[in-house]
Amino acid sequence: MTHHLFGIASKRAAYGALIILTLIWGLNWMAMKFGLQYAHPVIYNIGRTFVAIALVFAVLFRERRPLKPESWMAVIVTGFFQTTINFGATTMALAGGGAGRTAVLVFTMPFWTMLIAWPVLHERVRGSQWLAVGLALAGLVLVVEPWHWQGELAPKLWATLSGFGWAAGTVATKYFQRHQRLDMLNLIAWQMITGIIPICLIPLVWPLPAAQWNGIYVSALLYAGVIATGIGFILWTAILAWLPAGTASLNMFAIPVIALVSSMLIFGERLSAAEWLGIASIGAGLAIVSVRAWLASRRGEREVVEAPAIEGG
Repeated sequence: MTHHLFGIASKRAAYGALIILTLIWGLNWMAMKFGLQYAHPVIYNIGRTFVAIALVFAVLFRERRPLKPESWMAVIVTGFFQTTINFGATTMALAGGGAGRTAVLVFTMPFWTMLIAWPVLHERVRGSQWLAVGLALAGLVLVVEPWHWQGELAPKLWATLSGFGWAAGTVATKYFQRHQRLDMLNLIAWQMITGIIPICLIPLVWPLPAAQWNGIYVSALLYAGVIATGIGFILWTAILAWLPAGTASLNMFAIPVIALVSSMLIFGERLSAAEWLGIASIGAGLAIVSVRAWLASRRGEREVVEAPAIEGG
C-alpha cells in the first residue's frame, strides 16, 4: 500500500516525511534554475516530465494499481492546466527571472483556487478568506510592478500564469473526484502524459537549441524529475494517508520561503522595496490560508484549498 512507502507507517513518520518533502520542493526551484542554464525551458520541461512519468508508472506497476486512465476527461483537463500551463509557465518564468521571486508568485495558487472554486465547485469565499485574497492580490501587484514595462515583467507574468494553472488544475481535480473516486497516482501519471504533448509539439514548429549535456544539467534534470516530481508526489500521497490534507498543506507557506532564501544565497537574487512589501503581503495571505486549513482539519472539515497536487513547478 502507498502509505507504507518510504517506511511511513505512523503519524510521527508522516510529519518527518513532510519536513523532508518541504525541503525537497523548496530546493527544487534551485535545481530547475541550474538546469535552465544549459537548456531551453521547453526542452528542460520535456526532459524532467518524462523522467517523472517513467518513475510514477513504475510505482503503479509495482503496486499493481490501474495502468489505464480511469477518466480521459479528467486527465486531459487536469493535464492541460497542471502540466501544460503550470509546468510550462514555471520554466519560462525561471529562465528569465529569479527563482525566489518566481516561487512566491507561483504560490499565489491558493488564492486563485478560492476564486476559481466559487463558480466551479460552488465553494464560496468567506470571512478571513477575503482578507487573504485581498492581501495576495495587493502583494501580486507590488511584486509584478506592472507600471515597469522593462526588466523582469515577462517572467513575473509567466509565474503568475503558472500559479493560475496550478489552481485550475487543483479545482479540476476536486471537481472530477466528486463524480468519480480516482486513483491519484494514476491521475498524475496520465495528466503528465496528456499535458506534456502540446509542449512536445513546440520544437516541431519552432526549432530550439539542443541541451548542453553535462553533470550539472543531468543532476538538475534528475532532481526535478525523479526526486521533486516523481518521488515527491509519491511521498505526498503516502503522507496524506496519515495526515489530514489541511495539516499537510501547511508546507505551502514554507516552500516559497526556502526558494527565496536559497536563491538569494546562491544566485544573489535581490528584490526592490516594493517587491519585499508585496512578498510580505502574499506571505500574510498564505499564513491565513494555512491556519484556516489547519483549524478546519482539526475540526474534521475541509477547506477550499487543501493540498497541492504536486510541488507547483
